[in-house]
Amino acid sequence: MAVTIGYAVRPLAGEKVSGDQCEWWNTGTHIVAALADGLGHGEQAAYAAKAALTCIGENLERPCETIFSKCDAQLRDTRGVALALAIIELDSGRMTLGAVGNIRAMLLRNSRDIRFGGARGIVGGGFSSFTPETVLLTRGEVLLLFSDGLDEFIPLREIFSEPPTTSVHDKAQRILDSWARANDDASVLIYRHEEFKST
Repeated sequence: MAVTIGYAVRPLAGEKVSGDQCEWWNTGTHIVAALADGLGHGEQAAYAAKAALTCIGENLERPCETIFSKCDAQLRDTRGVALALAIIELDSGRMTLGAVGNIRAMLLRNSRDIRFGGARGIVGGGFSSFTPETVLLTRGEVLLLFSDGLDEFIPLREIFSEPPTTSVHDKAQRILDSWARANDDASVLIYRHEEFKST
């Protein structure tokens, strides 16, 4: 079962590692995609972001709210992270998305674009209670998760109106190369939904 997903990550100039980290998992029944932005930059920020992704990977079958709670507890001895997490059910296209901190999530769809809100706070330092948002995806819709290391004004419609011969990984790298801020780590994750039916 092919999944159309890709990401790109870039450290702040002068740093060897990025405090932004992305990862995704396919459990066979659902896709889990995450972007973690460790506070600050450098090795300690990267450590916090990787710890968040490790925690998510250990809890893939749990609800979104539970994953955030577990990450918050496990990251208490780190700098903490801003975190966006999407869980997509492959048979129904139902997506649950949660976000905490200064991180952005957007869904590009035919009728209108949806910008998802996030809870205030930091994962690992406590955050306000929130209810993850749920939407039903249809074929061809594109989810983007991106950190505050990217410009807010990216011509996403123009980028995704191009022929689909360019991979989502290449699109992610193009976004990073063209719109990453010079004074921060930067990252973007792109998921394009396809219809998967159980047989």
